[in-house]
Amino acid sequence: MKTSSTILRAGALAVSLAVLSSPGCLWSPELSGVRHDIERQLPGSSFHKNVELSFGPVLLTFARVATSVIPGAREARPYLKGVSRVQIGVYEAHVDSLSGLHMPARLQSLIDHGWETAVRVRDDHDAVWLLYRPDGERVKEIFVVVLDDELVLVRARGHLERLVAAAMQEAHGRHGFPGDLGS
Repeated sequence: MKTSSTILRAGALAVSLAVLSSPGCLWSPELSGVRHDIERQLPGSSFHKNVELSFGPVLLTFARVATSVIPGAREARPYLKGVSRVQIGVYEAHVDSLSGLHMPARLQSLIDHGWETAVRVRDDHDAVWLLYRPDGERVKEIFVVVLDDELVLVRARGHLERLVAAAMQEAHGRHGFPGDLGS
């Protein structure tokens, strides 16, 4: 009979191996570029790293399995379906005003290469951009930038129609997936 510490060690080893074997565990230069574009536009601003992560197919498969067996994590499972790669950066933001901020050059470059804007909100205290790359009726990639007390950067790839639909529902104050799109 295995003890719980043996099971935990085996789980930690499995996660470590997944991290080492997963393509896409490296940090994203695209996200760093957006952060630097914003820093250049807002002199005196600073962004202190809280989290920088990149997950490839192996870690995302592990996450989907984990959310199916961990109580309370099942709510995250539908959001992971169809996602093949995710890059996330979260930074504590110290910014006096966003009045001089416009769309970062890296995001504008994506639009110049066929991406579309789903959400664009900006005032003196908040900025949000949600861009997506369409492929016919499908959404192949999304890029999200949210700046308020934190700078949150997310880039995801896969079949993301469900994820975008859920994000739009959340933006309108509704939770979950539209229609019958459960896990």
